[in-house]
Amino acid sequence: MRIVEKKSLLVESPYLINGLPDVGLVGTIAAYHIISQMKMEEVAYFDSEMLPPVIVLHRGEPKMPIRVYGRDTFYVITSEIAIPSVELIRSLAKSIVDYAVEKNVKAVVSVGGLATPNRVEIKEPKVFGIAIHEEGKRILSEANILPLEEGYIVGIYAMILKECLERRIPSVLLLAQSHRGYPDPGAAASILKVLNKMLGLNIDVTQLLKEEEQIRIKLRELMRRTNTALNRMQKSHEFEVPPMMYV
Repeated sequence: MRIVEKKSLLVESPYLINGLPDVGLVGTIAAYHIISQMKMEEVAYFDSEMLPPVIVLHRGEPKMPIRVYGRDTFYVITSEIAIPSVELIRSLAKSIVDYAVEKNVKAVVSVGGLATPNRVEIKEPKVFGIAIHEEGKRILSEANILPLEEGYIVGIYAMILKECLERRIPSVLLLAQSHRGYPDPGAAASILKVLNKMLGLNIDVTQLLKEEEQIRIKLRELMRRTNTALNRMQKSHEFEVPPMMYV
């Protein structure tokens, strides 16, 4: 995995936000909305021989599928493809944390969904948090985020947390109650409201909620591929409680 940098933000201690394909595509939807609302520009991309042979076209311009955007004191990483293998997940997670170290980030903030069986009955999804390092815990505490105290984390965000834990990098993972099998803009809106409070963003979610159905249609193929990848990783473990809880 290599990082190809096109431009660097001239700021000290930025935040790095990860919005990658996962349950309900919550992180992906939230990242797209931040990039659009803040009018961020592409500053880097990730490349690897392990990636599928895909080039994305936007307004006629070829782009790599896993990209970094930036503005002010924020970097956002997102992907327009599912992360298809454990090997690629490990490599990408390590490279993302390498990038965070290089940029001397204040904290790595990852956002995603927490599959919730009764999601259809929930009007406004709750957001839970996991924190690494005292700075990460402080960020969660000041935003009054409910801690996720028991469970498994599986996939790309598990590997990012592992890398941050080993390197003692402040990190926060935010998970909103989400549909398991299809895109969930409502859960992404809950995440964005928390990020507004936590990081001082000013992201309007009104349009996001108005366009829920169009977003689901646009992202249904990415959701299908992501579900296939999640099933390979036994993502269902996130419903379970670790055995040590009973000891």
